[in-house]
Amino acid sequence: MSSSPEPGPQLPAEPASEAVFEVAQDATQAPDRPLKRSAQPNDDEGEEVVNVLELEQDPSATTEDNPPADGEEQSTELTKTKKHKDKKKKKDKNKPRPARPQADLASMKDRPPQQTGTVFNIWYNKWSGGDREDKYAAKGKAEGRCNVARDSGYTKADKVPGSYFCIFFARGVCPLGKNCNYLHRLPTVTDMFDPSVDCFGRDKHADYRDDMDGVGSFQRQNRTIYIGRIFVSDDIEEVVARHFAEWGDIERIRVLNSRGVAFVTYVNEANAQFAKEAMSCQSLDHDEILNVRWASVDPNPLAKAREQRRVEEQAAEAVKKLLPPDFLEKLQREQSTALQPAKRRKY
Repeated sequence: MSSSPEPGPQLPAEPASEAVFEVAQDATQAPDRPLKRSAQPNDDEGEEVVNVLELEQDPSATTEDNPPADGEEQSTELTKTKKHKDKKKKKDKNKPRPARPQADLASMKDRPPQQTGTVFNIWYNKWSGGDREDKYAAKGKAEGRCNVARDSGYTKADKVPGSYFCIFFARGVCPLGKNCNYLHRLPTVTDMFDPSVDCFGRDKHADYRDDMDGVGSFQRQNRTIYIGRIFVSDDIEEVVARHFAEWGDIERIRVLNSRGVAFVTYVNEANAQFAKEAMSCQSLDHDEILNVRWASVDPNPLAKAREQRRVEEQAAEAVKKLLPPDFLEKLQREQSTALQPAKRRKY
């Protein structure tokens, strides 16, 4: 026997058929979703409201918030547009950025160096006569400091092959930014310059100055700089390595803890020239004023032999690049044959 419905007021025939038709239509649209009868109270005539049906919450359901096919197409297009914008942003991140101005041009003044003597020497660009015993005690701290990660970028010089580096960028006071006619970045091994000039385009001299300052000499490739007046502390070696590694790859560091002196040798000579200008009259972790200049020739025989061996290796590499690859393979084959031990004949 079929169970009879609960006793109560019956709806008219036509509305009931309409309600059944609506339920069937909704069921065909979403057969997998369970139907729920709304728990609303009876109306004024005591009839139960049965034409209100609710579906389970489903993000894919056809509701006002999730419109049908047209809305889905629009959302797909919006997603594609968003992905395209994200790709564009990633490409923009890889795009080279312009160099940032390090100083305000209006605030910069062309003022002469501070007077520390009675006569100004235009050759050395300093005062002489009546200098203090410690000339670096009269020097002031540098006006700016270069931040390679923040300030470097492309300039007009990137479009011109063989351009030199900006000395004001190295000192952290270049006001031109991307409009500068010199490079605003660190030197690399691929940057090749004439031996008679440095990486900033300044002419070298035959001999070093008496105080080992200035541009340098074209008679010797000097990759070592001397750093004096360092504040002596327990972590002096770590401090020197951290500050001077910012300007290029370092080959060797030697620190004299008791004297507050260090010698830093770079892999590339152009990086040593850049570091000398960038760290002149700067300070490390303390409020000292560094004395940065070129290092003299190391009298140690082992150091001389090491430098001679490095120059010979560089010359050999340069010759290898000029020779054709077939000829190099032939030479290597002959070398390997000559190194093999000679076979002994049996008598």
